[in-house]
Amino acid sequence: MRYLGHGTELSIQGGRGFTEPSIAKFQGKYYLTLRNDARAYVATSDDGQQFSTPRPWTFDDGADLGSYNTQAHWLTHSGGLFLSYTRRGADNDHIPRHRAPLFIAQVDPASLRVVRSTEKVLLPERGVMLGNFGAAAITPDESWVTDAEFISRLHDPNAGRQPHSRGADGTVWLGRVKWSTPNQLCE
Repeated sequence: MRYLGHGTELSIQGGRGFTEPSIAKFQGKYYLTLRNDARAYVATSDDGQQFSTPRPWTFDDGADLGSYNTQAHWLTHSGGLFLSYTRRGADNDHIPRHRAPLFIAQVDPASLRVVRSTEKVLLPERGVMLGNFGAAAITPDESWVTDAEFISRLHDPNAGRQPHSRGADGTVWLGRVKWSTPNQLCE
């Protein structure tokens, strides 16, 4: 093995720096989303090595996305670039780190902003946080997002395990995203 070189060194002051990157290629360009303790960031690259300076995620109206201290993942499709994420401001202040519900929305590749009008709940909030999740293209017209609820069942020796009052019971979720046109970018 021989070292040939490396790409852009991405760093940020504060917290634990950048962690848990997720990368996608869409229409010949690379898109990178990064986790930070305070907020989530996005950067782009033409070659997959040299990336732009990361900038905070925002909605298309300029408001902060509200995602922080947790993962985000890409879903690509011939019809668009999509992000799956969690965020503040979704009547979810009772959830640690606002880690439920899990959303999906289209990203404008030119402005690098999440299109608010396309946001949908992909996996529900049932009283507990969701964990780290995965996202993958399964077929040309279907992608999956998988996650699991934090196991938070009350334990009463006389009653056994009970679901959370809002419904959580440790469910493992499979969110199926069915595209309306076949995915032409299975790379």
